[in-house]
This record gives sequence, C-alpha cells and structure tokens, in this order.
Amino acid sequence: MKLLQFAMLGAAVAAGFALASRAQAQTPSPDTPPAARGTQPYLPPALRKPLGQGAVLLRYQSVQKLKKRFEAADVDGSGTLSREEARRAGLTVVDKNFDHIDTAQRGQVSFDDVQTFLIQRREEANSR
Repeated sequence: MKLLQFAMLGAAVAAGFALASRAQAQTPSPDTPPAARGTQPYLPPALRKPLGQGAVLLRYQSVQKLKKRFEAADVDGSGTLSREEARRAGLTVVDKNFDHIDTAQRGQVSFDDVQTFLIQRREEANSR
C-alpha cells in the first residue's frame, strides 16, 4: 500500500514538472507584442483575478471596447460626443439614453459620463 502511494506521488510530481517545463518553453519573451502572444493587452494588478472571477475581466474588456468606439466616434477630438455623433457611430446605448447620461444638460457627454450612467444602471438592476 505504501509503495502504491509513493508511486502515485512520484507520478504526480513528474507530471507537474512536465507541465511546468512545457509552459515555460511556450512562454514568449516580454518583448513580444500582446497581439503576437495571443493575449489581451496589459491588465492592471487590481483587475487581475483568478479564472473564477471572470466577470470582472469581461466587464473590463467591454469597457475598453466601448471606450475605443467612443474615441473613434469623437470626430472633432473634443473628448465628448453629441447625440448626433453617437447616432452616426452606432452607439445606440449612448444615443437612446443621451438625456439620462447628460445630467448637466450640456448637449455633450464624456466617456466618464457614460461610465457613470452604466454603473448606476447596473447597480439599479442588481438591487431589484
């Protein structure tokens, strides 16, 4: 019985070393750009979560994609969008909720305004 346990322990250790060496061999250098590594861009340490916490990572990636679309829609480079710019860019969430997002009634919304609106909407949905 002890011999069987010892053999199983040895096999587990050997398998661990094999996986570690294979992972090390496949790890690209830090100089390799993220696209060539097949990975997402740098995530700040505060957003790095174990795989079980994938919702945070998905939310971060969604916000980053929305930010890129927002910046692309900002044709005049003002850092804000008018309702018309949002409509032309196909940012339906911003277009349809423009009056709720533009709480200062400026006729322009910043990306921070959009984020604040989305956070409030998510909190309202979670409180139901």
